Amino acid sequence: MPKLSEKAVERKKERIENAAKQLFIRQGFHATSMRNISARAGTSLGNLYNYYPTKEAILGSIISKYQRVIDERLKSIFDQITEPLSADDLKRFARLVKQMVNDHHDFWLLMYIDVLEFENRHFRKMFENLTHKLRRQFAKSFEELQDSGVLHPDVDPAIGFTAVYMQFFNYFIVEKLFGGNLHFGISDEQVITRLTDIYSRGLLRGNHLPQAPKTKQKIKASLRSQKRTSR
Repeated sequence: MPKLSEKAVERKKERIENAAKQLFIRQGFHATSMRNISARAGTSLGNLYNYYPTKEAILGSIISKYQRVIDERLKSIFDQITEPLSADDLKRFARLVKQMVNDHHDFWLLMYIDVLEFENRHFRKMFENLTHKLRRQFAKSFEELQDSGVLHPDVDPAIGFTAVYMQFFNYFIVEKLFGGNLHFGISDEQVITRLTDIYSRGLLRGNHLPQAPKTKQKIKASLRSQKRTSR
C-alpha cells in the first residue's frame, strides 16, 4: 500500500477530529467511543488507532489547534488596545471579546466538557497567570496611569483590567452558550456601556462606603457616649 502524503494524512486527521468534536459536544466525552468516532469519520477502527492511541489524544489535538487560534485572536485583540482602562478602549475591547466568543462557539463548548470531565486539565493554561500576562502586555500604560495619579492609590490596574476582561468574557459566554437571552435585561451594547461606566467611575459617589448595620449601631452608641461624657 503506498504511503499517504503528509497532506493526505492531515486531511484524514481533520476528518476524524471533526467527527470526534461533533460527538463530544453532542453526547459528552465519556459517552463517545472510538468505534463511534470511526463510524462517523468513515474510517475503520484499526485505521483510527493508527492515528490516535486514545480518545483523549483526539481531544487534546482538537483543543491544541483551537488554542493556537484563540491565542492569536487574543493577541490581535490586545494589540488593538492602547489605553486599557479608558472608556473608549474598554468598549472596543468588549466588542472584540463578544466577536471572539461568537466566532468560536465549539471551542467554548469543549472548554466546559473539559471542566466537567477532566477538571479543566486541557484548558487550564488559558487562565493561568492571566493577570501577570496582562500586566506584562500593558506595562507601559499601567505605569503611566499610576504615575498620573488618576487611579485610587490602592488600585492595581492589572487586576482591574483582568476583572473587566473576565466580566465581559463571562457575560458573552452566558449569552452565547447558556441562552442568557439578555440576562442583564438590556441589550449587549447597553451592557457594554453600563459596565464601562461602572469600571470607569465606580459604584459609589466619592469615598462613601456603605456601613454594616452593626457598625452603624456602634458608631451611634459611641456618639451618644461622647455626648454624655462632655456634659
